[in-house]
Amino acid sequence: MARTPIFPHDKLPVHEVPRIKTRIVVGEGSGAESTAVWEQWITAGGYIPLHYHEEEEVIVLLAGPISLTLGEETVSVPAPSTIVIPAREIHGLCPGGPEEVHLLGFFPVASPKIYAPDGTLRPLPWEDRAESEAPP
Repeated sequence: MARTPIFPHDKLPVHEVPRIKTRIVVGEGSGAESTAVWEQWITAGGYIPLHYHEEEEVIVLLAGPISLTLGEETVSVPAPSTIVIPAREIHGLCPGGPEEVHLLGFFPVASPKIYAPDGTLRPLPWEDRAESEAPP
């Protein structure tokens, strides 16, 4: 019988770049063939820039309100909330108040890719050190 992978979160690394902290809860290399889960923290002044994925994304907002941009519209979302973002929908977010934002991002692929609105490939959150972009 195959052993089911178990990943205590306190044993997983947290990757920190200027705008965001990310822990890969499950994804490529974890044994999951068709799922990725990213845990993220965004402090005041941080943000996730406008982007899209070829697959849908489900965001579970655990703490802190966000200002969520979907296409041309920006809405305030309180925590706790769940957001279903369709495939290829341009989106981005930033804290909607002074509190740290804590969320989980779920993808139906083990290795999601991130695309800028112009279709170019963006770095993954733990590789993205750009500080010059404007928040969404």
